[in-house]
Amino acid sequence: MMKNQFLAVFISFFIIYGVANAQTPFERLGQKAMMGGEFITAASYFEKAYASDNGNMNALYLMGYSNYHANDYKKCIGAFDKLLAMKPTETGAYYYRGKAKVLLAESIKDYRSIEKDRLLLGAIKDFTTSLELHPADMKVYQNRGLAYQDYGVYKSQKIAGVFNKIAAINALNLSVNDFQKVLDENEGRKDITSQIEKSKQILKDIK
Repeated sequence: MMKNQFLAVFISFFIIYGVANAQTPFERLGQKAMMGGEFITAASYFEKAYASDNGNMNALYLMGYSNYHANDYKKCIGAFDKLLAMKPTETGAYYYRGKAKVLLAESIKDYRSIEKDRLLLGAIKDFTTSLELHPADMKVYQNRGLAYQDYGVYKSQKIAGVFNKIAAINALNLSVNDFQKVLDENEGRKDITSQIEKSKQILKDIK
């Protein structure tokens, strides 16, 4: 059952993001590993495919995607950096790079870290670019809403060099706007309603 569910997600990934069928032996081995949920192994094969052809955007995309699911967010970001330098209109690359930046930012526990600030703002920028290319993608609005919320929480911390009331309020209001857009498309999304309430509560606490 789980394998069939993964296969459906895997096929949807190729349809939605337009990733081409594997053209090289390493790519085929990588896709086989992905089908089995072995993302670390898959990423290593796609890295080999890219190493043999630095213009292989398909291998780069799948490398970034595999590293994302293998929880290696730095490598994920690196792969999509290279891909977007070659193809700046690759919507899915912005989406996954943005998600990787958010998760990497979450792993940084030191609120004084400049890297945490940079990653969250970078994620918001990636989601925004993705929406400029594909304005109707509700999952990107949802993820940008979460990134705005995270940034609002971050800037609301009463820590010297971090706290910025105006930035926090602005980010949280923007998060509500994004969540509301998702909710307008599907009124039954209780998870989204919960996120809106969370952002509004944080706003009250700040004010």
